[in-house]
Amino acid sequence: MALRLIINADDFGWDAPATAAILALAAQGALSSTTAMANLATEADLAALRGVTDRLSVGYHLNLISGHPVAPAAAVPSLLGPDGQFRTAPQLWLRYLRGRVRPAELAVELAAQIGRLRDHGLPLSHADSHQHLHLYPRLGPALIQMLGQLGIGRVRRWSSQPGYGQRGRILNVFGRISASGLRGLVTPNALAADFSAAQAATLPLFAQGLARARRLGPIVEFMTHPGLADRPGSYLARCAEYEFWRGGTWRAHLAEQGGRLIRYDEI
Repeated sequence: MALRLIINADDFGWDAPATAAILALAAQGALSSTTAMANLATEADLAALRGVTDRLSVGYHLNLISGHPVAPAAAVPSLLGPDGQFRTAPQLWLRYLRGRVRPAELAVELAAQIGRLRDHGLPLSHADSHQHLHLYPRLGPALIQMLGQLGIGRVRRWSSQPGYGQRGRILNVFGRISASGLRGLVTPNALAADFSAAQAATLPLFAQGLARARRLGPIVEFMTHPGLADRPGSYLARCAEYEFWRGGTWRAHLAEQGGRLIRYDEI
């Protein structure tokens, strides 16, 4: 089958530079999908996103590790640190494994986050998660089951990624462990995350990721994190990714491969 590519920009609403970059690329037709952080996006962010849903599909970027909850803090205390904000991913996972995170509170927060996006008129096409939380053993399958109960039937599928270092090796293992939890859900055949692994965005990396992912099937998701400014302390090269998608080299390469751009809600 012919190659079909989803370009998904993560982190809509994380901060102003990411949000502005995603909206600009959507206006240029340089993305086909984005995922929104319901607890961090402002009212203005979500209104602006609603205005570009004719150009790209909008999904849910599940976030339980950055910022404050959407649900009242009193309803989800086991998810929060002493400052009333979410804990880090390792802290959340270890607490979950030790039985210190209440599954019912996870369900309450996921419902609140998804509800906020839907209340703004955003038809949610799919879900992924901040720092790939839905891959974590035991915790990930629980979250995926909750997503299904909340009416989300498409989820990002992790593919083994080279060049990520120790973190990548852990995620590759987590991805294999969690793959069985995706049964019954609709997913792309493979994910390309080469820009994040290399901390750069170039045509050779794009072509490399596309070729590797395509061997697993014709529907490929390319994950990206564009921004108008790089975020202090982050390994992501957001400015470089933004400039890459603004250019036309990737379009020419996709055409040479006989591929086309599709939205997440087309799979």
